[in-house]
Amino acid sequence: MRDLRHSAASNMVNSGLDLFAVGKVLGHASYQSTQRYSRLTNDTPLAAAEAGAANAGWSN
Repeated sequence: MRDLRHSAASNMVNSGLDLFAVGKVLGHASYQSTQRYSRLTNDTPLAAAEAGAANAGWSN
């Protein structure tokens, strides 16, 4: 069951949901619990940085 929760959390975070929403779905009482359960792929932080740059007008 624990592996399923880790997979679900990771899939939700990597699809763009924030940790607060994922924590609510999984019934976590704290942000730290959700953070331990979720694992980001390498593409997720890159996509976040690119989205932030685009919204700030820094993209090429």
